[in-house]
Amino acid sequence: MGVAGNTIPQPLIFYQKGKNIVSFIRSFPKSHNFRYERKFTLRAESPALPRAVIARHPAFFREIFAPRTINNIYFDTPQLDYFHDNKKGIADRKKARIRWYGDTFGHIARPQLEFKIKKGLVGDKWTFPLQPFHLKPGISHTDLENLFRNSDLPAPVLEALLYLRPTLLNTYRRTYFRSANQHFRLTLDEDLTFFRTGSFHNTFSEKQTLPNHFVLELKYETAFDDTADAIAGALPVRLDKSSKYVTGVEMFL
Repeated sequence: MGVAGNTIPQPLIFYQKGKNIVSFIRSFPKSHNFRYERKFTLRAESPALPRAVIARHPAFFREIFAPRTINNIYFDTPQLDYFHDNKKGIADRKKARIRWYGDTFGHIARPQLEFKIKKGLVGDKWTFPLQPFHLKPGISHTDLENLFRNSDLPAPVLEALLYLRPTLLNTYRRTYFRSANQHFRLTLDEDLTFFRTGSFHNTFSEKQTLPNHFVLELKYETAFDDTADAIAGALPVRLDKSSKYVTGVEMFL
């Protein structure tokens, strides 16, 4: 759900957790458009295997968009609360990130700030446009703070961001599919790459990759949950509660 200018949805509320201010949606209107997200991992020597799995699915998934590269800079509290909540399996989880598409480094023309909220398997995200910026070696937390300050963000959002720190840069290539009945979307992520990221002078010289590792995400509105088990069951892969963010952070601990 996109939000622009100085307005902010009523349910977007920030609260204090212990001694840290963390951004989290505390309450939601019942009519809000949550969707289910089920994540699966697959290891294969070639991308031909996951594509064959999708092509043979009885729901007749077909590619709907051209593949594109997704880039994220993740933010967390100094104590890595978001990371640890995910590791502990806490039902209410959250992520804060800058996301953009296309080239990872250089001029970033259309970045957006996202707060992603998960309640079990149900998720949603709130999106705020950011000013263009330049991502290059040497960028710091201060540079990103200035980006937020110059992007006309709602005051509560900006306040919460000032308590968070950049913790990870990751990139991957995503392909998009939709079922024949239009009720289910499936994405395939590959070429997962992670860069160590911190508060000071990021060189992005420490890089990790996950070769032969693919992530499938099944996404659908809550109205279609009664048929989702059959759709998921036809995928010969295991449900994975982990996240790319957790995987990336663990690589550099």
